[in-house]
Amino acid sequence: MKKLLIIISFLPHLVFSQTSNQNLKINTEQSVSTNIKSDPTSDQFLRMGNIKSAHKDYKGAIIDFTKAIELDNKNIKAYLYRGNANDNLKEYTAAIEDYTKVISLEPGNANVYYYRANANGNLKAYKSAIDDYTKAIELGLHNADLYHYRANSKSNSGDYSGAVEDFTRAIELNPGDPELYEYRGVAKANLNKYKEAIPDYDITAKYKPNDADLFFYRANSKGSIADYEGALADYNKTLNLNPNNAEAVFYRGNIKTNLKDYSGAIDDFKKAIAMNPNLPNLYYYLAKAASYTQNNKVAIEYFNKAIAANATNPEIYLYRGISKSKQNDTLNAIGDFNKAIELDPKYSKAFENRSYIKMALNDYRGALHDADTAVMYSPTDNTYAYIARAKAKTALQDTTGALADYKLAVKTNPQNSDAFAGCGEISDLLGDFKGAIVYLNKAIELSPGNAYAYLIRGNVKNKTGDKDGAIQDYKKHIELEPKDQYTYIRLAKVMIADRQYAEALLLLNKIITPSTKNGRLFIERGLAMSGLGNNKDAFIELDKAMAIDSNLISEACSSRANIKLGLKDYDGAEKDIDKAIVKDENNDEAYFYRANLKMVKKNYQGAVYDYISVLIINPDNTKTYAYRGLAESYLPDTAAMNADFNEAIRFKPKDENNYILRGKAKINLNDQAGALTDFNSAVELNPKNYDTWLNRGIAKINMNNKSSGCSDLTKAVALGSKDAADDIKKYCR
Repeated sequence: MKKLLIIISFLPHLVFSQTSNQNLKINTEQSVSTNIKSDPTSDQFLRMGNIKSAHKDYKGAIIDFTKAIELDNKNIKAYLYRGNANDNLKEYTAAIEDYTKVISLEPGNANVYYYRANANGNLKAYKSAIDDYTKAIELGLHNADLYHYRANSKSNSGDYSGAVEDFTRAIELNPGDPELYEYRGVAKANLNKYKEAIPDYDITAKYKPNDADLFFYRANSKGSIADYEGALADYNKTLNLNPNNAEAVFYRGNIKTNLKDYSGAIDDFKKAIAMNPNLPNLYYYLAKAASYTQNNKVAIEYFNKAIAANATNPEIYLYRGISKSKQNDTLNAIGDFNKAIELDPKYSKAFENRSYIKMALNDYRGALHDADTAVMYSPTDNTYAYIARAKAKTALQDTTGALADYKLAVKTNPQNSDAFAGCGEISDLLGDFKGAIVYLNKAIELSPGNAYAYLIRGNVKNKTGDKDGAIQDYKKHIELEPKDQYTYIRLAKVMIADRQYAEALLLLNKIITPSTKNGRLFIERGLAMSGLGNNKDAFIELDKAMAIDSNLISEACSSRANIKLGLKDYDGAEKDIDKAIVKDENNDEAYFYRANLKMVKKNYQGAVYDYISVLIINPDNTKTYAYRGLAESYLPDTAAMNADFNEAIRFKPKDENNYILRGKAKINLNDQAGALTDFNSAVELNPKNYDTWLNRGIAKINMNNKSSGCSDLTKAVALGSKDAADDIKKYCR
C-alpha cells in the first residue's frame, strides 16, 4: 500500500527586466540650461528631463517632465518619458497613468501598449498586461521579448497552454535565447506534460550548464514520470551547484524513497529539516520513509511531529494508523483511522485499512462494511478497496464473491500483482488448480518480489503433487520472508514427504535455536531424523514439541505413532494413536495413521471407515482418496475404488503415489498389465521414488519378466529401499 510522493514542478520567479525607455534616443551631449530663455518652453523642460534620465536622476527628470506637461498638456513625449522614469523608479501605478494618457492621445502607438503591459505585469495585473501585449501585437509590434513577456503573464495567471504557445512563438523569433526554452519547459511541466518539458530543459542546459534552478526543474519533471535515477542525478547536480536549496534536498529524499533507498531518504529529510524546518510535510515524508524500514516506533514519533505541525491532514493519521497496526497496537490504529475518516468522511483508503484491522479482530461483517464503503468512495482508482472486500468475503466463506472482487481489482489495475495473487488464492480454494497457477504466475511476473504469491503457488503445487515445484516456491518465499517460520514448516513437510530427509534436517537446524518456541518445528525435525534412521533423537524432538506447546500433544503423538508404524511397533503405534484422538478428536492425521494400521492388520473395512473420517474432518487431506481406494480393492468394491483413485488423480495429477497405490490395487485384482501401466506413469513422474521401482519390479516378476523385474528391484535398493533388498534375495537368486 505504498503511496509515492508526486513531485510538482514550481514556476520560476519571472522578472520583467524590460526597461521601458530603452528604445528612446536621448540627447546627452551637453546641458542646454545655458540656452534656456527666461520663460522656458514645454520642449525645453522635456530636453532637461531627458538629460537627467540619461544620468539616472529619475526623480529630477519627473519634475521636469511634469513642468513640460503643465506648459503643454498634450505633449505626448512628456507623458511617455515621465511614464518611463516612473517605471524605472518602480512606481508602476504612476507609470501606467502616464502610458494611459499617451494612448488616449495616440491610440495607435504599439510601443506604449508594450510599456504599459510591462508595468501591469510588474503589478501582477496579469490580465491587463496580457490585453496590452495583445493590443501591441495587433498594432504590428512583433518581437521575441513581447511574446516572451506575454507568456510570462499567461504563466503567472495559470494559462499554461497559452504560455507554451507564446514561448514557442518567441523561440521562432529568437531561437538562441536559452531562457525561452527553460520557461517553456516550466509551463509544460505545469500542464503535467513532463516528458515534453524535459527536452526544453535539455536545450537550456547546453547554454547554462551551471544553472542550479534549471537542473532542479528538470529533476522535478523526471521524478514526475518515474525516471527516478535521472531525477536523482539532477538533484545531485542541483545541490552541487547550490548546496543551500532545501527543497532540492527534500525532493531528493522523495526520489530515494521511490528508489527504496530509505536510509538515504531519511538522511535527506533530516538534512532538509535542519536547513528549513518550515517546509510543509517534511516530518510526514520522514515518517513514511522510517515506516518502510519497518522501524514503526520511530515512524510513529515522526508522524506525531507531522500531526503537531498539521493536525487536519487525514493522510498523516492514516499512515500513523498503519504503523500502529504493524506494531499490533490495534485499538490505537483504529483510532487513527477513525480520525482520518472524521477529517475526510469519504476517505477510501482509511475505510480500506480499517477493514483490515476489523478482519484481524474477527469482525468480518464490520470489515466487509468498511470495504464496501471504500469501494463506494473510490470505485475506479483504489484497487486495494476491492482486495480488502475480497478478503472479508473470503473470511465469510463467500469465495465466489471474493473471486469476483479480485477480478474487479485486476480490471481496475491490470498491473497489480496482489490482485492476481488473490485470484490465484481463491481459485485454489475453489479447486481450480490450473487457473490458480495461471493467476499466480502472472502475479509473480508482475512482481518477482511478491512473497505471498510464491507461498500460495507453493501450496497449489503441493496439492497437485508437484513436490519439486512446491519446494522451489517455498524456498523463494523464505528468501523473501526469512522470518516466516510457518513456511519453513511447509517446506520441511514437502521435503520429508519426498524423502529428502537430510535436506529437511539441514533446513530445520538452520532455524531452530535454543529460544525457539514453535513446537511444530521440533515435530518436523523429529520426522526428518526418523527418516534418516535416528529414531531415538526423533522421539526426543517430539517430546520437546509437547513440552513447548501442550496444544501439540495430539499432533506429536500421531507423528510418533507413524514412526512406530514404520518400525512395525504396532502396539506402540496404536497406543499413541489413541492418545492423539483422545487429546484432539479432530486430528485427521491420527485417523489416517489408524487406517494405515488397520490395513496392516487386514481390517480393510475398518480402514475404509477411518479414511472416511479423515475426509470428513479435513476435506483437503486429499492423499486419503488413494489410500482408501487401495483398501477398497481388498473388499473388493471396484466402483468405489475407481471413484477414489479418479478423485485422487484429479486433485494430485503429479503425485506418483496415486499411481503406485492404484497399481497395487490392480495387482490385488489380478490386473498385472494395468498395474504395470500405472507404475510406468509413477516412474515418469518421479524416478527418485524407490517405491515405484520396487512395485514395478514385483509386477514384472509376476508377469514372468524376471530379468527386467530384478533390474527394477536393484534400482530400488540403490535409492534406499530395504524391502527391495529382501525381494532380490527372494526372487533374483
